[in-house]
Amino acid sequence: MPRDDQDFVDFFSSIPTDVKKYSQEVADYSRDLAESVERHFDTVASSIRQTLQTTPWIPDSIKPPPAPVRRPLPVVPRSYLEQAQDWVSRNRAITAFLVAFVGTGTFVIWRRRRAYRQKRRAKRAANGARTEVVVLAGSAHSPLTRSIALDLERRGFVVYIPVITLAEEQTIHAELRADIHPLSIDITSPASTAYTLEKFAANLAHPPRHGTASTHTLHLAAFIILPSYPSTHPTGAITTLAPSQWSDALNTHLIYPLGLLHSFLPLLLSQPQPTPASQPPKPPTLLLLSPSLPTSLHLPHHAPESLTTTALASYLRTLRAETPPTSLTITTLKLGALSLSPPSRTTKLALHRSQRYGSPSSGSRTPSPAEQASMEKERASEARAQAIELRELHNGVFDAVVGARTGTGFVGRGSWAYDLVGRVVPGGVVGWMLRRKGARRSGDRGGGENLGGSAEWERVEGEEGEGGTRVYGRMS
Repeated sequence: MPRDDQDFVDFFSSIPTDVKKYSQEVADYSRDLAESVERHFDTVASSIRQTLQTTPWIPDSIKPPPAPVRRPLPVVPRSYLEQAQDWVSRNRAITAFLVAFVGTGTFVIWRRRRAYRQKRRAKRAANGARTEVVVLAGSAHSPLTRSIALDLERRGFVVYIPVITLAEEQTIHAELRADIHPLSIDITSPASTAYTLEKFAANLAHPPRHGTASTHTLHLAAFIILPSYPSTHPTGAITTLAPSQWSDALNTHLIYPLGLLHSFLPLLLSQPQPTPASQPPKPPTLLLLSPSLPTSLHLPHHAPESLTTTALASYLRTLRAETPPTSLTITTLKLGALSLSPPSRTTKLALHRSQRYGSPSSGSRTPSPAEQASMEKERASEARAQAIELRELHNGVFDAVVGARTGTGFVGRGSWAYDLVGRVVPGGVVGWMLRRKGARRSGDRGGGENLGGSAEWERVEGEEGEGGTRVYGRMS
């Protein structure tokens, strides 16, 4: 196309755009002009109306009526629901966080209460006889062993506690429980150990009958390894511990439990042949109760306890890898701070004498009724917390024995927190915190030693017990 023709086409094509642009400008100008004229006429009309209304000689009948007064609309108060909805719409992130937090807390509390209300009892035979057997590998003198044995016996288990000495056997017989039995076994003698286990297996297969009761068999439900509580491990720096102390600690807290477990492993792994009328029993449970603090933080001056506890945990991890779960269920319960035994007679007498004679910090002043009420409230709170801890411990052990809890569980104050700190917080930070806490304690002891005065202890005769006359003391 020639250039002249192209210019001609472009000129005609731009005409609609120019027309549209000029038309829009004319329309805008006309609208602005109309609004300006309207505002001007409104101003003039308002001025004339105001002048006529304020002129006194004009009759009222001719005066224009006054402009209507615009009254504000009454404010209707909003309800609490409407205010809450408005706040939720303006703070959606905070609302979502609160809903998640409250919902999770409610679910945890509901689940815990449901677990507390759940009835936990061992299975019994058709005639009501006990059929579940539990072996507790722990010291007969330990409060932890006694507490768990009594609870399992109350729930319907037959409890056996391996013993070495006659004193431990007498301690178990002193409980006067028909289904808590000592099991005398010497792991240093293979022949004696084999003979004891043969008698134990025969007792499981053919338990003693009472009268005309129907026959039934016993089932080894669990083998539980218990720590020494309170701890009897030697403490001190590694350089100050004698070889004899290491030997005693390893033999008592590591070699003996492993020897017992090694002796009972064939019996744990051998499943009894089910009868056609019964269901095959569940696999036995191997349960380790382990203190959470030594294995998590590796406290200084506690090397024997850390070594034995870590070695037992490593042994069970290896055994879990070698054993199929259909043959043996391996569970670990990590323990936190527990209060197992009620105040002893010595503690009660010392508390009574402190109330009567006063404490070293308060002189010989008799506590006031308000102070006595506060002390009673504090003791009641401690007793309630102790009952809750024991209940959690017993429920956790029972759930592990029956197979409702597997893997690793936590019981007691601080057990989960200790494990989390040991796995997440760097070791240097944990060591620095422990050293700082130890330095603070040593400074407090040093400050106490520098205090002047003659602090002597007066002998006070107490009641007589099995160990002779008990001696108490009070500051004079």
